Amino acid sequence: MSFKNYAFYDKIMLSKPVTVKGLTFISVVGITIQAYGKYGVFLWSTITPKALIVVDSSGDISFYQISNDTATSELLESITLLFAEE
Repeated sequence: MSFKNYAFYDKIMLSKPVTVKGLTFISVVGITIQAYGKYGVFLWSTITPKALIVVDSSGDISFYQISNDTATSELLESITLLFAEE
């Protein structure tokens, strides 16, 4: 018996910015919703931290990669595509 894998949703997204003592933190997360099934369907989702963006009061931006499963260039490209969709 084999199960079929269905990925309904797999996207990299930005969280809502949070400001603490002059530093603004924006997390970059990967969200995946999947299902497996042959005679029934098992659904689950995962939220995986990918990176952290920190902006200080002078406007300097720092990018800290948390996960090594995605290249930095892919994360930056995904962020750019998110803003292009809006």
